[in-house]
Amino acid sequence: MIRIGVTGTDTAVGKTYLSTVLLGLLRRKGLRVAAMKPVETGVKADDPASDAARLRDAAGADDPLEQVRPILISEPLAPWVALARAGGTVDLNALDSAYHALSEDRDAILVEGAGGLLVPLTRDLAYDGLFVGWGLDLIVVAGNRRGTLNHTMLTVRAAHDAGLRVRGVILNALGPDRNGIAERTNLEALTDLLEPVPVIPFPWIRKDRPLEYAMEIAEENGFDRLIGDRVAPSLDPQPESA
Repeated sequence: MIRIGVTGTDTAVGKTYLSTVLLGLLRRKGLRVAAMKPVETGVKADDPASDAARLRDAAGADDPLEQVRPILISEPLAPWVALARAGGTVDLNALDSAYHALSEDRDAILVEGAGGLLVPLTRDLAYDGLFVGWGLDLIVVAGNRRGTLNHTMLTVRAAHDAGLRVRGVILNALGPDRNGIAERTNLEALTDLLEPVPVIPFPWIRKDRPLEYAMEIAEENGFDRLIGDRVAPSLDPQPESA
């Protein structure tokens, strides 16, 4: 089974949109696909444009939204912070139960995190630990802008230290007019810095374009390298100091 976790280098870098593209490509392979957003914050339960609803639609599934998104929090905060403010905690058993139910009789599952890899679910568990526990490989979505080199390297290193295999990095254009020196040099720099982890660019696309159009662009840019059964090896462990 293909098990993928998607994280970002920050909020608002295009994780959900690119997750729907990846789900579409998995379905195009003829795979039975499930999607999950373990915790969603800052939306109402009946919002048809919520991340969970968009992911479920892209997966082509009729799974109950309560499984796709087991925990919903109204405040747009990290889950641990938001629930602590309300006097509660994340029910990890509920997350595990939903994940295993969604995985049953599927060929692939994609789990989208919230924010970045180290966003805390509890005082002692962040998304890196959750993804490790579920045996997920990682795809990192990086917004192409100044600061991306640092944020991406930190995320990939944190993933490596947690024991996650990184399938690749998607360098996502954040707007039609963002073409500064950082945006023009990030791809080459990250490709060199992260070798052998693939770094794949994705151009800015108007969100009113159909998903099939974005999927075509993704295929042309090599997204199959991210979702195939065989992927490039992750970073080698760093040598210990003598």
